[in-house]
Amino acid sequence: MKEYDQPVFSLHYVGLNLKKGVTAEHFEQFVQTRGVQIPAYPGWKWSLLKGLRGERENQYMMLYEAESAQHYARYVDAKGGKTALAHAFWQDNPDGQALITEWKTWATFGELPTIFSYYSLLAENRRSSLPAGPNYQALPGQPAIQRVVGIHNLALHQDVAAATFDQFIVDNVHRIDDYPGWKFHMLKGEGGNRQDQYAVMLIIESMASLNAFHPELDVSTPRALAFVAEHQESERMYEEWRALASFSGAPQLYTDYITIAGNVTA
Repeated sequence: MKEYDQPVFSLHYVGLNLKKGVTAEHFEQFVQTRGVQIPAYPGWKWSLLKGLRGERENQYMMLYEAESAQHYARYVDAKGGKTALAHAFWQDNPDGQALITEWKTWATFGELPTIFSYYSLLAENRRSSLPAGPNYQALPGQPAIQRVVGIHNLALHQDVAAATFDQFIVDNVHRIDDYPGWKFHMLKGEGGNRQDQYAVMLIIESMASLNAFHPELDVSTPRALAFVAEHQESERMYEEWRALASFSGAPQLYTDYITIAGNVTA
């Protein structure tokens, strides 16, 4: 897959409207009953995340995924603002715009002027057993989908060039074996508050899958330890990684989120 065909990701902090006495329960009820009807741009999808543990426990974040940098740039400019095509999209979707206005009575929406970061996909595990599909789905008669999204910030060691780390990850990502139902992504900041910095994004199929391997912060179950023992090539790759940059998890800043909503419209 060529670089310009890779998906890109944008993360925006979301905060409750405390001046109006909004509680987490009020906001979550709105987004799960009405907010999910807010459409995504063509070639995009959005998910609302809630911090489970780590730096931003019980706080919210919007995760936008565009199919490619081209799909992203059609609707968001280099500074994070709406393009003319985006303004036209919302003019053609007045019901969606009305829902965003209603959303803003409960909390901030995932757009400027909130803090945001825009990431390109440097590498991903393409042998993952995580099935393709939405991060959140709650349809009548179907099993609910609520994936966990882990965002783990990284930093290069002193005197390690970004190009060196980039090439190492691209050349060695094939050595990574994820836990069943997990998928590794290495992201690189292209804009916003983490430009030119790195984050590992882990997509995990469910809370049950997270707890099967790591039920608490920095706690590994016997199943996790057995998996590591059986996949020593991954561990050797991680040791080489640590010589270039920090690894995901403590002591780096990170948050594991549960997905609580996502767009249901095409």
